[in-house]
Amino acid sequence: MEATAALDWGRASVMLCCLALAARSDYSTLKVKDQLWLTWTAPVIALLVLEMAIIEGSLLNFYMSAALLTTASLSILGPPDLRKSLGWSRNEFALATVYVIGLTGLIGGAVHSMDTNFVDLVLGDESPETTLWWGLLGAILTMVLYLSAWKLGLIQGGADVKGLILVTLAFPTWAFLPEPPFSPEESVFSIPPSMAMFLWAGTAFLIAPPVLFLQNVARGSLSSFSDIKMAWHATKMPISDMGDGPSWLLTDVIEHEGGSRVINRILPSGSSPNTEDSSEILEKLESMGIESVWVASKHPFLVYLFLAMVPLLIFGDPIAFAMAIL
Repeated sequence: MEATAALDWGRASVMLCCLALAARSDYSTLKVKDQLWLTWTAPVIALLVLEMAIIEGSLLNFYMSAALLTTASLSILGPPDLRKSLGWSRNEFALATVYVIGLTGLIGGAVHSMDTNFVDLVLGDESPETTLWWGLLGAILTMVLYLSAWKLGLIQGGADVKGLILVTLAFPTWAFLPEPPFSPEESVFSIPPSMAMFLWAGTAFLIAPPVLFLQNVARGSLSSFSDIKMAWHATKMPISDMGDGPSWLLTDVIEHEGGSRVINRILPSGSSPNTEDSSEILEKLESMGIESVWVASKHPFLVYLFLAMVPLLIFGDPIAFAMAIL
């Protein structure tokens, strides 16, 4: 195995381990500590620099990797405050130095790449140094897109954005990924790897409802039209099996025309009950003779991002793969 191929698989293994731990944390506690992302950034950037050294990237390419790192840091650390430069800590000075190096790579590379032939660039006939610089610039713009979507509320989960940004840092272009065995050979243009991973994760969201519906059918959970509406996104569970896991209780009791009425909510209410409230609701349901309730598991998107690593490594770009099939 060539050195670059070994590094690509090492990078993929690092991301699989990182996303597995992050997904587990997000699923169990609904949060991921920033320390996890910072810890796994170290091997990611080390592998990136090592591969650049092996492929003999230009000095501007190394500087550009610093710009990539500083853009990634914005999701956690934020830029150093120049107004407080006299009181900077050692870490803030180090981060500021990386900013200066990255800015040098960004401006110097832009000047050096002014005469790029974009037809040759798309076809892969440009020089390796120029191709890599443009690829790293595309990765930086991809990170900026994620950060903007997060700030605008288009992507709600901060952990999801940080995961996508770390994936972009690990795989700034397809050249830093192992060659997918079933990717279409005739594809000329591909979306960035982290965007491809985002689309694969979204596809899992589309597949999950019918799979869950079939599971509910197999378990015999459907006995009314209301059950059919719930079976696409929730699971019917005996009250005796209810625990404190990450889930929303969708079966509720409301007061209606002077009496109590059992309802099943399609989505959790804006003020979802806490553990104590859920216990009270379950006790009331049991007193009314209800034995089973509908429960929706909390599946953070980060879990689907972790699972999306598999089709990413096997099929590559989902758009190119779909176009090849069609």
